Amino acid sequence: MDWTELGNWSEYSKILVAVFALVSPPIVIPLFMGVVAGRPMAEKRKAAIAGAIGFGITMWVFIFFGGALLDLFGITLAAFRIAGGFLLLLIALEMMRSELPDNTADTDQTAKTGAFAAGIVPLAIPILAGPGAISSVVIFANIHDSFEHRILVAAVILTLVAYLMILLNIITFTEKLIGPNATIIFNKVMGLVICAIAFEFILDGIAGHFPQLQTIH
Repeated sequence: MDWTELGNWSEYSKILVAVFALVSPPIVIPLFMGVVAGRPMAEKRKAAIAGAIGFGITMWVFIFFGGALLDLFGITLAAFRIAGGFLLLLIALEMMRSELPDNTADTDQTAKTGAFAAGIVPLAIPILAGPGAISSVVIFANIHDSFEHRILVAAVILTLVAYLMILLNIITFTEKLIGPNATIIFNKVMGLVICAIAFEFILDGIAGHFPQLQTIH
């Protein structure tokens, strides 16, 4: 097996930063609190575990089978890169609008949903494993057509699963980790990072359709 990609840290740091920015604390904290609002501590912890694991499973499915799904629907990877880039760009612009995420939730409806089910939907899908995160892993997983590369991308996602497991369980014991001002600043910074990655996706996609163009890195 060829593990030469292990030395390409910058490549795997991009997927780590890209997906982390989409599941960063200022985004996850208010949304998670909305999902588990009014639930006892035991149910909050169950939803946290289900959300983290559900996120990982969803990401791993798209890492290993995302390319096959694209082929099934006749979508080229270049086109998916452009679409994913525009999607990430919209998310980045939304994050940079300096507005706090909506943490309101219908507690009556939430109470009717089991904690584990709420951890999977809507917490894991589509809050954590949303279109932006799915687009990112599909694009990064298909940069190299090798099983070893996908294993390494899956390992990056495993790191994020561990991070989410810790973060979500911490949130169950505290109502506030950061203030509104810190949330706004963090969203602006991470939004700028996602914006830069989005433009790289778009440029890569354009270069895929027009091979004569040189992709700028």
